[in-house]
Amino acid sequence: MKTDRRTRANARMQGGFAVTTLTTATGVGDPRALHAEIDNPLDLIAGHQLLGESEDRPAGQHPPRRSWTAAACGCGHPACAGPAAHRPTPVTRVFLAERHPVASAGLRSVLNADPDTAVVGSSGDVPRLPETLRRVRPDVVLLGRGGTLAEDLALVARLRAPDVVPDARFLLLRRAESTAEASRIVLAGASGCFPLDLPEDRIIKAVAIAGAGGSVFLPAPPAARVTVAVPAPDASEPLPQHCGLTDRESEVLTQLAAGLSNAEIGRELALAEATVKKHLTNAMRKIGQSDRLRAALYAHRHGLAG
Repeated sequence: MKTDRRTRANARMQGGFAVTTLTTATGVGDPRALHAEIDNPLDLIAGHQLLGESEDRPAGQHPPRRSWTAAACGCGHPACAGPAAHRPTPVTRVFLAERHPVASAGLRSVLNADPDTAVVGSSGDVPRLPETLRRVRPDVVLLGRGGTLAEDLALVARLRAPDVVPDARFLLLRRAESTAEASRIVLAGASGCFPLDLPEDRIIKAVAIAGAGGSVFLPAPPAARVTVAVPAPDASEPLPQHCGLTDRESEVLTQLAAGLSNAEIGRELALAEATVKKHLTNAMRKIGQSDRLRAALYAHRHGLAG
């Protein structure tokens, strides 16, 4: 029997940012879904062939099927309606698409230490990732850095195709260098990114947020720098030093180029607003500009804006 559970993630992570107060509906499925193949031979050596199975069995033999009733809570509390009233808490199932075995092993160790997270597979074989992910059906895929950001985002788009794992959440194992890159990552369908040098608890939290349907970027990317393109000076227009501008008129033009109004220029230069208007009118006449916008652009072109 399936039941719907509402999962709320209120994500506040120091040093990064995440989509907060997120609610998703999760269908609780058969616990046998946790038993997934591991593609990495190093994982087999480590004894991770099947998740949640501690009993011994011959190699290659699959675990016996379990019913929800067998796995149900038997606490006997009066508030419990019966054995079927409790369900095992579903874990976030993570797949490691990391090309470097050491990094993959480190992530496995960190994530499997959390009781609410289970690594259900790993592979560094990019061409086989679609086939592997279709078989494992993870909740979250940690995608190791393979090349440029554009190349990694193109891979995310391929893996989120309807015939692969469209519902999986993808986290890139890299740093977002700016908010512009963070926007590209989200628009490509990924849930965020983080570098491998984060503390263990923050890696676990990032995966939990993605598994709950949120977006997370650690550390918080710096704002993108925007460079305003200013046209080159027109050879036909006079240079400021040849226009006979007074010092006060030059100061007023400089403040105008900074986007200040006449009143704000007056407060900045300790002048009456009418005096500012007089200086600006004289300056505009001398430089041959007919309005405030053209005068401000002139000031930018000739270096008066600072």
